[in-house]
Amino acid sequence: MELAGTALIVVLAVVVVIAVSIVGAIYAKVRFKIATPDEALIITGRKSGKPVINPETGDETTDLSGQRVVIGGGTFVKPIFEQVVRLSLASQSFPVAAEDATTKSGVGVTLRSIAVVKVGGTERMVRAAAQRFAGRSQEQVIEQQTSEVLVGVLRTIAGTLTVESILYERQDFSKEVKDIAVPMLAERGLVLENFEIQTVEDTGEYIRNLGRPRAAAVARDAEIAEAQAQQESTERSNEAAVQIAESNKALALRNAQIAQETATAQADAAAAQERAQAEAQQEVLVQQEQVALRRAALREQELQTEVRKPAEARKYEAAQEADARKYAAEQEAESSKTAAIRKAEAEAQRTTAQAEAEASAARARAEAALIEQQRRAEGALALAKAEADGIQARGEAEAAAERAQGEARAAAIKAESDAYQAFPESARLQMVLEALPKLAQPYADALGAIDGITIIDKDGASRLPGQVSTGVQELATMLKAQTGIDLLDLVRGLGGGSGSAPAHAVPAQSHAAVAPVHAPADRPAADADGASD
Repeated sequence: MELAGTALIVVLAVVVVIAVSIVGAIYAKVRFKIATPDEALIITGRKSGKPVINPETGDETTDLSGQRVVIGGGTFVKPIFEQVVRLSLASQSFPVAAEDATTKSGVGVTLRSIAVVKVGGTERMVRAAAQRFAGRSQEQVIEQQTSEVLVGVLRTIAGTLTVESILYERQDFSKEVKDIAVPMLAERGLVLENFEIQTVEDTGEYIRNLGRPRAAAVARDAEIAEAQAQQESTERSNEAAVQIAESNKALALRNAQIAQETATAQADAAAAQERAQAEAQQEVLVQQEQVALRRAALREQELQTEVRKPAEARKYEAAQEADARKYAAEQEAESSKTAAIRKAEAEAQRTTAQAEAEASAARARAEAALIEQQRRAEGALALAKAEADGIQARGEAEAAAERAQGEARAAAIKAESDAYQAFPESARLQMVLEALPKLAQPYADALGAIDGITIIDKDGASRLPGQVSTGVQELATMLKAQTGIDLLDLVRGLGGGSGSAPAHAVPAQSHAAVAPVHAPADRPAADADGASD
């Protein structure tokens, strides 16, 4: 009985352990939460006060929000005290339309775009998104808030751009939208993964009219390209026709060449046949000739035995005698030649010695002449240098004399100028009056050489005093320009002092400057009323 009771207790204990294990496993399965790769778990219900490190800045803060964020892992959720909320980290795309956005040029446009957003993968951004989207329809709320932000940004940036900039610079436009919208969405825990402008529309015909010139240009280019293609096709067809004609021509030429080669081969064959026949006949003749030659050789041998052998013996004897005489003559000639060569060599040595002596004498005379020429050249060089030094000395002396004369003249002119400045006014006037006749003498000589002067004027001779007065004024002006003295002012000053010019102020010789003018002899005196000489 005791053994049975013990066994029963053990069985009951095992059953209890198994049951507890099963219950514990079920409980753990129910309360242990695991986050999938595209979601985050937010556990709320307690304030831990644990330190939290910002992964971007590295700053450490204390978490007093009562939230625990789990990304890509698992955690145990305490029953009753804690609650878990799942937040999706998956991307979602949706259209964004900013209707009737006013551009910088005042044209209203509708901007249609596509945005791709998601909840950020950091704990800070998950916390921010959980405060806004947890417990609600996450996708709808994210789409609504993101669309509101992007539409506002689109309208703001469109107001700073023209329609042309929006149309032709969409990448820059999208970049500006991202630069402004990304920080605003990050505050909501969202990440703007992509944003693209799809279409730009307007209520009128502005955009369509912008494209019309380009469309016309494209149509024009297409027509030009089509015409060029047709022209190129025609040119290629013509080139193909020319190539075909050239190919036909080459074929005809090849056929003619083949025909010519065939005819040539046939003619060569006929000629070869005739040549073979002639060679056969020639061979027969050669055989006949050889037979005749053998017969002649046989006859020659017979004659040689009978006639030529004795004749050749006599001929050999005579040849031996001639060779002996020839050898004796050659030996005599060789002795004469050796004596002549020795005599010529002695003469040549004597001539060479004489030529070398003459050459040495000529070199000595040439060297003496060269030394004499060098001596003469050195003497001429010394003479030329002496003449050059003399010319330079004379030039320097003449230059010094000219400089001394110029300095003397300058000193004399300066002395005269100083003396002239020291003279009283009456003395300077006296000098000017003495110089007047010399100044007026050339004009008087010129007037004296004139036979007569006829003045044609409606006023007649009445203008003569005025012309004289003008001449005097011009003379006074010239005198003032040359001497610096105003003659008229001096005369006025003297006249104002005594009432009339003193007689001694004007020398008598000054009147000699006025040349007498006589009336022409061939004109009556009555013409003086209308003319003056």
